[in-house]
Amino acid sequence: MGRAPWLPLLLLAVALSRCGSLLGQPRRSQQRPQQQQAAPQQRGLFPAVLNLASNALITANATCGERGPQMYCKLVEHVSRQPARNPQCRICDQRSRNPNLRHPISNAIDGKNTWWQSPSIQNGIEYHYVTITLDLRQVFQIAYVIVKAANSPRPGNWILERSLDGNNYEPWQYHAITDTECLTRYNITPRTGPPSYAKDDEVICTSYYSKIHPLENGEIHTSLINGRPSADDPSPTLLEFTSARYIRLRFQRIRTLNADLMMLAHRDLNEIDPIVTRRYYYSVKDISAGGMCICYGHAKACPFNPATNRSFCACEHNTCGESCNRCCPGFNQRPWQAGTFLVKHECEGTVIAFLLIVHHPNIKLIIASSYTTCI
Repeated sequence: MGRAPWLPLLLLAVALSRCGSLLGQPRRSQQRPQQQQAAPQQRGLFPAVLNLASNALITANATCGERGPQMYCKLVEHVSRQPARNPQCRICDQRSRNPNLRHPISNAIDGKNTWWQSPSIQNGIEYHYVTITLDLRQVFQIAYVIVKAANSPRPGNWILERSLDGNNYEPWQYHAITDTECLTRYNITPRTGPPSYAKDDEVICTSYYSKIHPLENGEIHTSLINGRPSADDPSPTLLEFTSARYIRLRFQRIRTLNADLMMLAHRDLNEIDPIVTRRYYYSVKDISAGGMCICYGHAKACPFNPATNRSFCACEHNTCGESCNRCCPGFNQRPWQAGTFLVKHECEGTVIAFLLIVHHPNIKLIIASSYTTCI
């Protein structure tokens, strides 16, 4: 008895169905890709922007009261021309059992109504130079950095910096007390008015956030993506510029009243009334670093793993790797590309075309089709 004419077709159908199930998707007919091409192109996927500072490791090279009790006074008292009184001049002491006397750097990211405070310059002129460093534990794309002062004015001269390895830092933005100091101290032409950016990786110097007022609770907003040329569809340059694991705030000059500036600059601190020098210090009640995982446009979620203290991309679009930075095995029909806000660039499986000809005395059948490999 001859073999049934439909047997080769049955075996082929079974093989293709098995391959499709291994891939987790139905087999594709010749017409299916044409329908997909005709459909509107989907956009890339990006995780939500979160405050990454809350999970960072944070350090400061100087803190008020770390060597024992220190007295400090609030500048707002002097400006209001009120007589000195104890409620305004207080003690900081890192060794105290009273938490209200301790102002560690961890207060700057705990989300509570507490603050970090540096030693006042009564303890030495070197306390103009204080550095805060955040280790985000992995590389992220940073969208913005917001710094909120506490019971003192915002810093005067300082640099916001970034690093991938914690050793080599590059500037994100310079801040100066005056436009003139942008030139004399940092050798950068000042950007007047609210900060603006002409290039994706432009580093500017601004005095906009170094004003003496407000005397307390002032804020500094540094935008690293919004306002730049490719903000709507970030370029490789912007991605590189905003990538960082470490964020450093390098304070270099406390903001003082103009009336005190000359005296502090030209006289020995020991000759100045302590009531003046005790009121000049840095304070920070909150640092926010808004950013997201770098998943190259192929993940909309990046869950945090408490066991490793790291976030990982939940890759889609048939991509694999820690950052969705390669096509998964079997989906290499086209080279991997990063997804964008406009195009998703999904990895596709290898398409194999085949031709099946069945000869039978009573039947002549020719089938042309294609399917996605599962290898």
